[in-house]
Amino acid sequence: MADPQRIAIVGLGLIGGSLSLALRRSRPGLRIIGVDVDVRAREQALEEGAVDAGASLEEAPLEVCDVVVLCTPAQPLLEMLPIVAARMAPGAVLTDVCGAKERICEAGARQDRVVFVGAHPMAGTEYRGFVAANPALFTGSTVAVCPPVGASDERARREAGTRVRALWIAAGAEKLLDVEPAKHDRAVTFASHLPYLAAASIVESLLSAGDAAALARELAAGGFRDTTRLAGDGTVGGAAALNRFIPEEARALAQRLRALADEIDEDPARALDRLGRLADERRRMRMPAVVGTSTAPLIRPARSP
Repeated sequence: MADPQRIAIVGLGLIGGSLSLALRRSRPGLRIIGVDVDVRAREQALEEGAVDAGASLEEAPLEVCDVVVLCTPAQPLLEMLPIVAARMAPGAVLTDVCGAKERICEAGARQDRVVFVGAHPMAGTEYRGFVAANPALFTGSTVAVCPPVGASDERARREAGTRVRALWIAAGAEKLLDVEPAKHDRAVTFASHLPYLAAASIVESLLSAGDAAALARELAAGGFRDTTRLAGDGTVGGAAALNRFIPEEARALAQRLRALADEIDEDPARALDRLGRLADERRRMRMPAVVGTSTAPLIRPARSP
């Protein structure tokens, strides 16, 4: 199967911008159309050579694209998916990068014009916008890929899945996981969404710490930075809001914190023993290598005039 010749990336922020830069490196013959509501983001992508053309969503020639990748925040993505699909050529491939898959894939399945393949690259930083884009963001990353839905032609579905997988391999992904949308959302609840909510809650606690807040910031070291880094990535919150497993698990986490607080108050030795056992469990966990979590945007050399 031939590689797609024309691809539109809708949303030129950290993820969409990094994807365009990565594909430009690995597939120089690919024609990339950068789509964004922000004129400056389109200009920056053109200046960097990440895209061949820039356009707003209303102007973008989606009908001539073999593949369209939706890289916008979760709620706008959910709303624009059927609109974008209706403008594409029948049988073309539509995919996304949203961190919640169940509701997105359900929306993809409600249309039959294009093949929709839900995907979720596990990479990112707390920085936002095209200025934070990095062509190496997805190098070594894991990408979850959901079963194709939408257009009913089985051959078209198989080819769409192959194209989306090839796209992420070209972007630098090391591992592709085939996963059902509901299983993805259940797992990402613990892998991403609960950690984000916990980080956001810690930041909120600091903001309400009154006179202690200034000194707390002065005393903050690597642990605070690492724990709260996720809170700087507001896009995770949108995906978490689409995840039906979050309310129950967030309440369960709150109950665990309350129980731990009671234990520290009533029996500190038992609480310390419990925390020590949990530390041992964490050290025994086999975790993938950390990718796409640099602490600063890529610094690019100035272009010659």
